[in-house]
Amino acid sequence: MVSSKIERASYGPGIVEVFFGVLLSLLLGAVVALIYLAVQPVQMGLPPPKTDPIGPVTFIRGTQDADRGKQWLRKKQLFTEGTSVEVNEDELNEWITGGVAPEPPKAVDDKKPGPAAPAPVPAAPAAKTPPGGKAAAAAPVPDAKAAPAADAKAAPAPPAEAGPLIQFGTPNFRIVNGILQIGLEGEFNIDMLGIIKHPIVVQVSGHMAKTPGKSTFIPEQFYVGCCPLHKLPGVAQFVFDRALANVNIPADISAAWKKLYSVSIEGNALTLNMQ
Repeated sequence: MVSSKIERASYGPGIVEVFFGVLLSLLLGAVVALIYLAVQPVQMGLPPPKTDPIGPVTFIRGTQDADRGKQWLRKKQLFTEGTSVEVNEDELNEWITGGVAPEPPKAVDDKKPGPAAPAPVPAAPAAKTPPGGKAAAAAPVPDAKAAPAADAKAAPAPPAEAGPLIQFGTPNFRIVNGILQIGLEGEFNIDMLGIIKHPIVVQVSGHMAKTPGKSTFIPEQFYVGCCPLHKLPGVAQFVFDRALANVNIPADISAAWKKLYSVSIEGNALTLNMQ
């Protein structure tokens, strides 16, 4: 035991220890870099300049025009009945929001409510004067200061429940030149790091491909904030499939989707072809 300590002090750590130390350092650095890129702000609504191929990450919301999307309810009915339909981004956004413009996500308010103010003490009713007699003495008004200390001090309110780590709003769809973009705007809610309301944008864009037995969405670009997940082999498809598996799809839509023969994106429209 003593000799091993002497050898370690003389010759330093072994190759295996150095290898694991370097590996852990690389993993830690990669995690920190991913988090740093994810919380970076994204430019909203402005396309990247064509002269700069390495421009900032931008997010352009899909339109939700009531006139162009007014047929969404009829097309939804046709789709669930087994008819092929063609929808644009306005109809998709009207469909996903039920015809109501989405509101931005609201972060949980971390301010704790203060103690409730004591209720005012009602005044005693005035005594009536009996006929032919003197007015009775007014009843003494109880003094609020004389109340017990337990009643004067309101009980402290329970602490507010912590909200979820990330809150997302309603998905937004955009279809341009045969590419479907799905975007989510949300907020970080991290009290321990001092970040209470930090915006985050998740956007994925890609195309539809026919796979055995079903049509699959193939992500071409996948950004979490400014973090390009599509640069990591297999990560974008894995994260998208896991997120889609957790989406609560209505039963009628799910049943109709299983009957699809193919899904294609032509121009600025999404075509759902039935068998």
